[in-house]
Amino acid sequence: MSVTEAKFSTKFEKAASEPEYRGAYYQEDATAKNMALVQVKFKDMKLYWLVDPVEDRVYSAKFFAYGGKVSLGMGETLCQMVKGLTIPEACSLTGNDVESSLRDNPDEPAVPENKLAAFSAVDELLKQVSENYPEAKALAQATSTAKEKAGEGDGESSMEKLSMMEQAWLALDPEQQIQQVNLVLDEKVRPALMADGGNVLVQKVIDNKKIIIQYQGACGSCGSSVGGTLAFIEQNLRNAIYNELVVVPDTYADMM
Repeated sequence: MSVTEAKFSTKFEKAASEPEYRGAYYQEDATAKNMALVQVKFKDMKLYWLVDPVEDRVYSAKFFAYGGKVSLGMGETLCQMVKGLTIPEACSLTGNDVESSLRDNPDEPAVPENKLAAFSAVDELLKQVSENYPEAKALAQATSTAKEKAGEGDGESSMEKLSMMEQAWLALDPEQQIQQVNLVLDEKVRPALMADGGNVLVQKVIDNKKIIIQYQGACGSCGSSVGGTLAFIEQNLRNAIYNELVVVPDTYADMM
């Protein structure tokens, strides 16, 4: 490798090439889970955080990066780092913290020197999160109060409910997990796919998290099979079963 050739750490290459946190949350997702939704954007990156308004703790985070490789690795790593932290803890992180966590060797930068300045975007994004969270929290609390008045609340905190969903999923064996996935697909996904001449087959579940699928019929040749359709499937499964599920078409499974 020449001295002028860009060099990225192994950790960075993995984060940028196998993003599990890429995606988005919407207000209906937050409302369904009694969470506050924080959305911020700076330059080519947008963050979506679901935060428990009782504990001010980040339940889950996703991102969209419209730029290149550095933005992908940075967004993926930041979302991974903030999960489970309180808002003050998460917002105390810096771009340097994210970059340092991606180093293979503490003394060697994770990215080429001319890319290091890109990590300053983290500081601006987290500044916006800190500023925007109070409004998002107030909206979540107002929505929760309205649901309780309508008789939809049951006294459990958001984190307790979500933890129960996670525990229920993790308690299933692989065959039962596939059955659970198929139930959700039958109700939420397959009718739409079959209306367009397609379908989806669940092949296996790996490590309680990665769901390998095979597109059938028209879905196999559809350009959105790795875009909109995939996001549609993944979001429905996350909402109904377990928030950390990742759906992977079998044609891409060996690359991950």
